[in-house]
Amino acid sequence: MTEPEGKPGSRKGRPNYDREFRRRLAAAACEPGVSVAKLARDNGINANMLFTWRSRYRAQLQAETTPLIPVAVVHETPPARVAMSAQASGVDHRTPRNGTIEIRIGSALVKVDGAVDAETLRLVLGSLQS
Repeated sequence: MTEPEGKPGSRKGRPNYDREFRRRLAAAACEPGVSVAKLARDNGINANMLFTWRSRYRAQLQAETTPLIPVAVVHETPPARVAMSAQASGVDHRTPRNGTIEIRIGSALVKVDGAVDAETLRLVLGSLQS
């Protein structure tokens, strides 16, 4: 007797799970409070396999998100220029720039009034991405 021929690329003894099945379980494994080991056991698969699927699923979601967001200039005013006297020319008196930056990322809103340190703003925006 000969063995039945499988699909090209299929491996004997190892099931080839449907792509939709893998995606559905990986998405379920990303839900808060879900035990990946219990989810894997309930579906008859190895927990390490589900961890791998979940990792690939998260990487795919990250790749699909666009790093750039649309920006709209609401009101643009040139910075105010202040004339300095000859006596004060040796002293560094900077006038703070007035303005507002409003950034919406998903349900989060970051609103910045006045002058802001660029590094601080970078840290705040970076924390919203994770």
